[in-house]
Amino acid sequence: MRRNSASLIGLTVLALSACALQPGLIPQSLNPAQVQSQSKVRSRVARPEVQDFPSPNHNERPAGARISAIVLHHTAMAGNAQAVARFFANPKAGVSSHYVIDRDGSIVQPVADNLRSWHAGKSEFNGVGNVNDFSIGIEICNLGDSLEPYSDAQYDGIIRLVAWLVSTYQVPLESITRHRDIAIPAGRKIDTSNNFSVARVVQGVQALLNGSYTSPVAPPPATPPNLPEFRTVVVQQGQTTLQDLADIHLDNANRWVEIQALNPGLSTLKPGLKVKIPTTTEMFDRLSR
Repeated sequence: MRRNSASLIGLTVLALSACALQPGLIPQSLNPAQVQSQSKVRSRVARPEVQDFPSPNHNERPAGARISAIVLHHTAMAGNAQAVARFFANPKAGVSSHYVIDRDGSIVQPVADNLRSWHAGKSEFNGVGNVNDFSIGIEICNLGDSLEPYSDAQYDGIIRLVAWLVSTYQVPLESITRHRDIAIPAGRKIDTSNNFSVARVVQGVQALLNGSYTSPVAPPPATPPNLPEFRTVVVQQGQTTLQDLADIHLDNANRWVEIQALNPGLSTLKPGLKVKIPTTTEMFDRLSR
């Protein structure tokens, strides 16, 4: 009887061990820290080099939440990843992301994966609201004007990071999405910009996971691009306040004060009106002191 009991216990342990190692069998009751710790053991992809640049703009994920989506954004800034991370380090900014990918493909991490960064705002994905609760937010350095190109080196950095996240947290490829696709109401966000290819990212991630991925031959740009300090946007139907413009073009309604400072005397918005918006956060830093 003792021998049979011992055998049964042994089989149970083996079965549980097997479940722990199989993709997609992470119990829903695990907290994010447990998911992160357990999943890293079986990740098939090397984690790319990441520089930590902590932001205070985060909180705990809800109990029992698991990482099940990856949301891509553009920064709408001329600054590099460190400049974006410095902005996220300002408590008055009220926003953050887990990662920022620079134009040369290098990566900065303002918020740890197991924490809830503030990147999605009012949102819904696959019928589930509050996307910040269960997603990883990735900011990609780009003006977001659908004119500035995304470099090969930048795509390479995105693909390597997303592949590691997909492998580590068992995120389905169809759960790689854009901010514009989850924002509520529809049309509230425009990131990532029209010239960004999600398909290229997904195809690259698939190739990296199956061992057939090849990094781009072209080297990253030797010097940062010469980008303007502000750009001009045209007010669209339904955009009635400076907060509306800041929310859609700067991904942060709190930055309306910068638009006001760049457009003195602007009081009423109407469709067709041209308005200057900043491409750096220097003015926000000054105005928020």
